[in-house]
Amino acid sequence: MAGSVMAATVHISYTDSNLYSEMEDQLEDMGFTVTGTNSGSININDFSSKDLHINVAGSSNCGSTCKTAYETYIGNGGTVLIAGNGDNDGNRTGNIEQLIESKLSVGTITVLGNDANFVSYANGTQYSGDATSGYWVTRNLFSMNSGGTALGSNNTTGTHQYKSWAAYSYGSNGGRLLVTLDQTQFNNTTAAWMTRAYAFLQQTLTEEGILTSSTAGITSTQQTKVTNTQATSQNNNKIYINQSGTGIQLNITQDGDDNLVIGPDLTAAGQLTGDNIELTITQTNNNNIIGIDIDGNSNDVDITQNLNQSALIDITGASNTLNLNQTHLNNNGEHFADIKIIGSSNVLDIDGSNNVTVDQKGTGNHFLDVTLTDGHTIDVTQDGSGNHNAELNLSGNNTTLNLTQDSSTAQNYYLHQNCTQTSCSATVTQN
Repeated sequence: MAGSVMAATVHISYTDSNLYSEMEDQLEDMGFTVTGTNSGSININDFSSKDLHINVAGSSNCGSTCKTAYETYIGNGGTVLIAGNGDNDGNRTGNIEQLIESKLSVGTITVLGNDANFVSYANGTQYSGDATSGYWVTRNLFSMNSGGTALGSNNTTGTHQYKSWAAYSYGSNGGRLLVTLDQTQFNNTTAAWMTRAYAFLQQTLTEEGILTSSTAGITSTQQTKVTNTQATSQNNNKIYINQSGTGIQLNITQDGDDNLVIGPDLTAAGQLTGDNIELTITQTNNNNIIGIDIDGNSNDVDITQNLNQSALIDITGASNTLNLNQTHLNNNGEHFADIKIIGSSNVLDIDGSNNVTVDQKGTGNHFLDVTLTDGHTIDVTQDGSGNHNAELNLSGNNTTLNLTQDSSTAQNYYLHQNCTQTSCSATVTQN
């Protein structure tokens, strides 16, 4: 995992096939790709590369092998959701308590001493809609004596002593443990209760950063950013750059209509400050906009836009190379890229060397948001008639990412990764 969070991959350990089928259907509707293992035994190889692991394995214990696997996986940045079997004094419930208290040492709990259909409410400002329209039920509750964050409780305000859901952080890579003590809430015979439980689960996974959106394509917030950018006054090929430094080679060609070069905040100048910076910008026809702010050493930027393409780019640091090509000659696809590359000159004093190649084309409206800290190599292609959306935030050791979104169906890809291994890599194709 190396601290990565990529949407749409989940592994489920289960012993009840009906429960698994229900969870598989619900999670796939949220946008996950689901795999499962019908076994009470836990093998980290089943889920080490997944973004989320769910344990609903009946009454099977989470023994020492299970706890060690979870310690490793969560320590590397993974998220585990483990659910009890509704038996307050059973071995499985006791093992979940031990996982919290002694293996991970992230808190202490006291399990309520009886089983019943206790009402459970989502607690927190992140919840809305079906998750807050009423209650569902869980057969076990627990009090949180120390550590963790309560997500659900026995009353609407979250002030009740007994909780139904909790989240715990572990390690320095963003790993999380989600705990509830009843599996039947995921396959309840009362439809309203189950609808609320899954609405709560979806919003929880979104809040945890595992799931970005249940709907693929450009979000309303992103569209607002695109609209505001395109509404900036171009004044017919306006260029506004405040350049300082030595060895800078600048070549700008704008041909026709309302092209603009300005700073990434769309108000101040498109600043160029540093050493040995080469910049080539070509914009032809219609309403292209570029925001550029380069501050550092030996940076090489080459941008080509044609027909209603927009890019806002910040580059800070040393030895960064950016190639951005947003071209659609038939004026059917409007593309937007928001890229930040942070190198050795930033406030974190990190040595960065990034190579970025972006090709946005096709008839769809594409959105790309990239933030790079330290040294990484990415190659992104967004093509086709679908409205594709990608958000990349990379830090840590070198990551090589090749992402292709080429489809008539809108696609989403979300990767927040802190690479803690020697290097990390991924090749992703969505079509």
